[in-house]
Amino acid sequence: MNSTFTTTALRINNTKNILRCIYRNHNATPLMLHEKTSLSRPTIAQILKDLQNENLIFVHGLAKSTGGRKANLYKFHASAKISIGVEILSDHFELTAVDLYGDMLKFEKHFLVFSNTEIYFDHVCEIINAFIQSLNYHENQILGVGIALQALISADGTHIIYGEILNCTGLTIDTFQVRIPFRCAFVHDAESMANVELWFSPLLQNAVFFNIRSDVSGAIIINRTFFQDGAYKSGIFEHMTLVPNGLPCYCGKQGCLNAYCSISALLNPQENTQYFFAQLRKGVSEYVKRWNTYLDYLALAINNLHMVINSNIILGGTLAQYLIDDDIERLHQIILKKTAFPTDEKYISISTCSNLPACIGAALPFIQEFLNAIL
Repeated sequence: MNSTFTTTALRINNTKNILRCIYRNHNATPLMLHEKTSLSRPTIAQILKDLQNENLIFVHGLAKSTGGRKANLYKFHASAKISIGVEILSDHFELTAVDLYGDMLKFEKHFLVFSNTEIYFDHVCEIINAFIQSLNYHENQILGVGIALQALISADGTHIIYGEILNCTGLTIDTFQVRIPFRCAFVHDAESMANVELWFSPLLQNAVFFNIRSDVSGAIIINRTFFQDGAYKSGIFEHMTLVPNGLPCYCGKQGCLNAYCSISALLNPQENTQYFFAQLRKGVSEYVKRWNTYLDYLALAINNLHMVINSNIILGGTLAQYLIDDDIERLHQIILKKTAFPTDEKYISISTCSNLPACIGAALPFIQEFLNAIL
């Protein structure tokens, strides 16, 4: 029995080594696999056959000749499984399908005002199901549907603990699960964007991630995972008090970081972000003054967090699309004057993925779960 177990475990481990090598290199020849794994060629040949039968790899032509017979080039089947990501916002929702490399296969945006009603959920789920059908994938290829919202999500992704912005507190994943024939899970919107950052930044280990859009949300990354506690309130720093008895926040309290560092706090009524930054970059005094005030509050928030969590600070969300290097340098200089422990370390950066939709990050947990199982 022990011998059988050992043989089985060894075969699984060898298979994972081969598949991991192909995945990371996108393709490989048997010779390359032999050189990287030191497995025998007959063992490699059998594993490659098994992986082809499982539709995880396929022959992608022939490799360049090295003097003898051209070898088969085996390519990882990126679309063997796919995941669906959705982000629900107040006036629209976005959805995408991503493959096992996290690349988008299709993207759609639908304008529909959110309402916590059966009619709304019927409509949204009808569109999601039609979107999935349009992809022409077999149902066993769909890993799941991740749904991002700006709300406090339970640790298991099954219900909304606090959803004041969308008025969805108490919403459960069953609302979607009964309408969508695939596994569904909620994802916090900031963690969804941070998922994208982590996916495309393999060297990133620790960071405080600011998701600055109409409102602010945040995520704390430690050892490439999100720091959380039983109530899943860790990292919700947008509601820490920045100015005692200050401006009102949607949460009902006063002086929250969100009331001073969101894009809504930066803009005047009827003003849009693109127009504001166009005027700012022209040097229009009114906009420069507002920007300076905004940066003061943002620097205060960053310094407070950095004093507690000594890690990189990543600025993401809509704001990141308009930031330039001079803005980051200004933040560093303001913080140097505010902090009790000045440092020359440049720990603030602009998200590298701010141009990508958050719905990608809602799909990625299902992709990562599957890859963890096979690699």
